[in-house]
Amino acid sequence: MDLLAHDDRVVRLFLTESCEAAPASLLLDVWSWWSGSFSFPGRPHNHPNFPRHDLLRFAEAPDPRTRLLALDDPGSCAALVERFSRDPDAQVRGRVASDPWLSSDSAVRPADDADHGVRHSAWRHPALPPEVLTTLLLDEHSAEVAAQNPSIPMTAMHRMIGLSVACPWSVRDARQRGETDPH
Repeated sequence: MDLLAHDDRVVRLFLTESCEAAPASLLLDVWSWWSGSFSFPGRPHNHPNFPRHDLLRFAEAPDPRTRLLALDDPGSCAALVERFSRDPDAQVRGRVASDPWLSSDSAVRPADDADHGVRHSAWRHPALPPEVLTTLLLDEHSAEVAAQNPSIPMTAMHRMIGLSVACPWSVRDARQRGETDPH
């Protein structure tokens, strides 16, 4: 195993994906350059030997993908999430935009992020303040994603469903057909 764990990338990748005895050091190394495959979704991160502790040491890593590991450490905290919400890398900000530690005040920042993936994650965050969520639900560019936010009150969901059933087609569908007003 030790010899194969130091072989070329293809061999190390196959060990990571299909060998239950793959060592933690190999899994961490492959994590730094492999984002997974359709054949083995989640690997190497969901491998049984992937380290779950001592990941906070990666909070200062220059590589954004490696920095993300710090959020998986059981010792991760709201302060780290807050710091990462200002990270220069969109992948890190995107992960934080859906983190349960993100405060209501901090959830607003990624809702206006320049990266659409970060914004979409933030629009679904349950800590998003109601006034921000309401604004997003009323905007045709954000309503579809914001409607997936689990903090929308049940009464508001029923009203939205009622309005959508009453309307034979959506505004977007009308625009695709070249109509200016679907009603």
